[in-house]
Amino acid sequence: MKKLLYKEIVLCTNIQIILFTIFAMFVLIPSWPPAIAFVYPLSGIMALFPTGLANKDMEYTSLLPIKKSDIVKAKALYLGAVELIVILLAAIASLVRFFLYPTPVDPDEAIYFMATRPSFSLFGFAFMSFGIMNIVLLSLYYRDPYKRIIGPSLVSLLVAVVLLTVGSLVIAFVPMLREYDSIGLIAQLGTLGLGIILFLLFSFIGYKSGAKALSNIDL
Repeated sequence: MKKLLYKEIVLCTNIQIILFTIFAMFVLIPSWPPAIAFVYPLSGIMALFPTGLANKDMEYTSLLPIKKSDIVKAKALYLGAVELIVILLAAIASLVRFFLYPTPVDPDEAIYFMATRPSFSLFGFAFMSFGIMNIVLLSLYYRDPYKRIIGPSLVSLLVAVVLLTVGSLVIAFVPMLREYDSIGLIAQLGTLGLGIILFLLFSFIGYKSGAKALSNIDL
């Protein structure tokens, strides 16, 4: 699996993915809704599959003495690794932002499209968004891995951004999900925990669905 992951890095990574992953640090910008920092990486992830197609990733991989399910597993693990790097960078930037700008945004301004400080709740919804994106991408792409299809990427991005937007609005309108008193912290950590669980679950379902779809294709 290590060699397959190395193959993913070599054949499926481009400068767009690297830059958009680094854009997670945009959470540092105090005048921006912190959720925006996750939209750019979500867009960058869309380039993974087109880059692999352009570099004949599937043609090369199909020649290797491996199971079809391992092809999908490697892609799922690579997706997850990129997403976890995004989360890590955003978390570091959020800590810096928290100490640089300790005063929270006026609660009355929170209704204007999530203009609040980063919170554990936001990361919970970010995990959910990445997870739902993995389901759509892996499930749809491997139905026809040789075809240059934009549909799965656009649909997965749309669903993920909608979920992230809804989650951010919920945080803006529910003070408990962005405050750091005892009840607020419990609610935030609960949302984060749920997000992590759903991320793992959705990613696993996406892997299994993609593996099943690929098993019906003659490579």
